[in-house]
Order: sequence, then structure tokens, then C-alpha cells
Amino acid sequence: MGDRDTRSTDLPGRYETNLVQLSKVLRKDGNEPNAKFVCASPGQTKKDGTVAGGETLDAMQAVDGKSRKHAEFKGNVSSIYTHLLSKAGSSVGHCSGNSETYMNGCKAIDKVMVDL
Repeated sequence: MGDRDTRSTDLPGRYETNLVQLSKVLRKDGNEPNAKFVCASPGQTKKDGTVAGGETLDAMQAVDGKSRKHAEFKGNVSSIYTHLLSKAGSSVGHCSGNSETYMNGCKAIDKVMVDL
């Protein structure tokens, strides 16, 4: 999630609002008002990277329940910065087919979901 947004100057500004809305709609449509979500950053996106990439990462952190910005997400929404887990490639190459990158990301998401 967020890959296209990290390469655009127009999209990151709406990313936080869109994540909040997505969570609310999925909870409503799925009849699961307390559903838990984990938002993982695109692995190739660095915190000190492009402006658009940084804004997208900031938006993901803002919806994390620990940020206290969105009180309704406390204890049920978390975000993960996955760049440190990435072993190769970019979004275009889908991590260059590096299975370790996929496994690292999945393990991190699993751990956070269990913690929620």
C-alpha cells in the first residue's frame, strides 16, 4: 500500500485521510467495528527519501494507534516501516523476486498483528 503515492506529488497529501476512511469503510462493510489493521510501508521507501515518500510514511505513522492522532485507532491499528527488512529491488521489480524480503515483511506484519 502506498507505492504509487510515494512517486507522486499530488497523492501523499490525501494519504492519511484515505487510510482513515479505508479502515472505517472496511470495518463497516465487514460488520467488524473493532477490526485490527496493520499498515506496512513499501519496502523500497526510505524515511529520508523523496518528499512524496516521506509524506506517505508520515501518514502511515499518523494513523498508527500509538501516535494518538486518531484516538479510535489506539490498540487496533499499527504501522510498520519495512525498508530495513528489504533485501533488494523496488516496486517496479517487486523486490526483485527476493523471497527473503517478502518473508521478512510478512513476519513483521504477523508479529504486530499478534501484539494488537
